[in-house]
Amino acid sequence: MAQIERTIEISADRAAVWAAVADLEKVAQWNPNISSATCGEGTAGVGARRTCHLSKGGHIDEVVSQWDEGHGLAFAIGSHGGIRSADMAMTLRSLGDSTRVTAVADYHLAFGPLGPVIDRVKVKRQMGRMLDSALVGLKEHVEAQANLG
Repeated sequence: MAQIERTIEISADRAAVWAAVADLEKVAQWNPNISSATCGEGTAGVGARRTCHLSKGGHIDEVVSQWDEGHGLAFAIGSHGGIRSADMAMTLRSLGDSTRVTAVADYHLAFGPLGPVIDRVKVKRQMGRMLDSALVGLKEHVEAQANLG
């Protein structure tokens, strides 16, 4: 298993950040890696299912595995490309008038013994760029919404 973690500080309160993160079908409004998302039965809480259509083609299926109202959530993600399975968690922590968001991705590659080499050479960098762009997109979206209100 491999893991990657990224953190960003957003100049908005935790409730505003949570409102964006918890609106599962509107993830494409802030995550540039996703062109659209649809939910199956349920749009909140453990067990909610979402299909994210990726900006570069294809899709991933996600199931909410943890839901801590206002504080964070996690998804179990099915296989995609060379990733056999993944878990993605986002936690929100209040810092006065701002919020620290931490995203952690744990993933298993499907390349057997070559997995660690492929991870070092390619996958970890790609996953890092995807997490970075998602967090920057979340920051820009939430801060723009806060400035409108």
